[in-house]
Amino acid sequence: MSFVIDISQDQFLEEVVEKSKTTPVIVDFWAPWCGPCKQLTPTLENVINRKNGKIILAKINVDENQGIASQLNIQSIPTVYGFVDGKPLDAFQGAQPESKVEAMVDKMIEATPGNEIPKLIEEAEQLFSDHKFEESLKLFETLAGMDPGNPRIIAGMLRCLIQIKRFDDANEMFDSFDERILENDEIIKIKKLLDATNKKDNEILDERLIQEVNNDPKNMDLRYKLANSYLSLSETEKGFNELLKIFEQNPNWNEEAAKKKLLEFFDLLGFNDPNVVEARKKLSSIMFK
Repeated sequence: MSFVIDISQDQFLEEVVEKSKTTPVIVDFWAPWCGPCKQLTPTLENVINRKNGKIILAKINVDENQGIASQLNIQSIPTVYGFVDGKPLDAFQGAQPESKVEAMVDKMIEATPGNEIPKLIEEAEQLFSDHKFEESLKLFETLAGMDPGNPRIIAGMLRCLIQIKRFDDANEMFDSFDERILENDEIIKIKKLLDATNKKDNEILDERLIQEVNNDPKNMDLRYKLANSYLSLSETEKGFNELLKIFEQNPNWNEEAAKKKLLEFFDLLGFNDPNVVEARKKLSSIMFK
């Protein structure tokens, strides 16, 4: 079955409005003379074909179907409408990068009536927030079988693997990704996080450093070094606590290095990370006390 179809305005009600009640339909209004259309249409087709039937692309030549173009107030082309459950959900005009197209398509698929995947993803993310990383990983692995290639699911799996220090497994996943996944903003952040934390204990943490900090608790350089050691071992809570101690003692030390390092890891870990949630509260408390 083809997931890309050419339709006329007479088929719009059946092939777009009615069909979108069970399968989302993205509508591409184009014309043969339109340069940007020649850029956008192949991008749309690539994304839709990857979804393997979860969404349909309907193409309408506006030169031959001016009635429906007028009804939908199409003022320039290319114009793209996304229909879900019989109603337009989203739209854009002009050529767009593949990442933007895919984001819109994923949003439409998630909004499809009866789709249980978004709810299950939320459950997996809640388990992650509750520090139940093994359970969260199992659910994300199940979801990966239901919706392969979903960046949100892939990101969830990777974050779980990092939390339980299965760095080799996370690296193997990255080795298997295609270019599209590797260009995803969230996946890029996780790769940076993995590169920063993929260390062995004996490579990074010197027990003498802990003792030195205990003996000289006001030495910011030593404490900052210890914080980085913990973060490199994925001992996130301990690393954050050391940085918070520095910030509390002297917020401006080394051009706010402690705060900058905290914000860097907040971004890499994501705001759903339980250690980030707790550290943000503590940081705000220190800043506004």
